[in-house]
Amino acid sequence: MHIKTSKEFYTEMGVDWLSARKNTAQTESELSYLTGILRNGSTILDLACGYGRFSIPLAEYGYTVYGMDITPIFIERAREEAKKRSLNIEFKNGNMQNIPYPEDSFDYVICMWNAFSELSTEQEQIAVIHEIYRVLMEKGIAIIEMRNHRSSGLVEKNFIDGFEAMPSFHHTRGSIKRLMRLSGVVNYKIFLDNFGGRKRLILEIVKI
Repeated sequence: MHIKTSKEFYTEMGVDWLSARKNTAQTESELSYLTGILRNGSTILDLACGYGRFSIPLAEYGYTVYGMDITPIFIERAREEAKKRSLNIEFKNGNMQNIPYPEDSFDYVICMWNAFSELSTEQEQIAVIHEIYRVLMEKGIAIIEMRNHRSSGLVEKNFIDGFEAMPSFHHTRGSIKRLMRLSGVVNYKIFLDNFGGRKRLILEIVKI
C-alpha cells in the first residue's frame, strides 16, 4: 500500500484548502506570539513555510526572511504574493533534512504548524535538528511547534479534516527529550505554551 508523503498530500489538497484552515484572527495571534520572541532586525528561516503565512507578514514587519517548503505549489504561491507586496523574500523548494544554506546563517529558525511531526522517523527528525543547529548563528534560536500528545509514536493512518494524509509522529515531552539526547544537542527547552489560542508543545534550541 502506498503511503502518502507530505509533498503528495499538500499538492493534492492545494493552497486554498490549507489557507482556509486558519482564519485571520488565529494567524494574527500566532504572529503576535512569534514577534514577542523574535528580536527586531533578525534574519529568520521559516522552515516548512507553506504559502508564506508567516514569512510574508514577518517580512512586512521588517525582518529579513527566507522561506523553504517541500511542496512546489506552496513556494510558487508564496513568491507570487511576495512579489505583489514588493517584498524581497527568498523562497526555496527543498527538504529540511538538507537545508541549502551555509552554517551560521540565521538568527532564528522557525518550524511551525506541526510540520516537524510530519517527519516519520527519529532518524529524519535528528537530521533536521542537526541541520537547524548548523545554520543557526552563535546564540541563534530555533522554535519548533508541535501538537502535544499523551503517548508518542508514529500514526500511519492519519487524517486531516477527514482526508487521508501522510503519517504523523506524535510527540510528548519525553519523546522530545529522547530525540535531543540522541541528537547530542544539549542547550534546549521543552514547554507547553498558548500558541494561537491552543496549548502546543514548543521545542526551543539555542546554539552555543
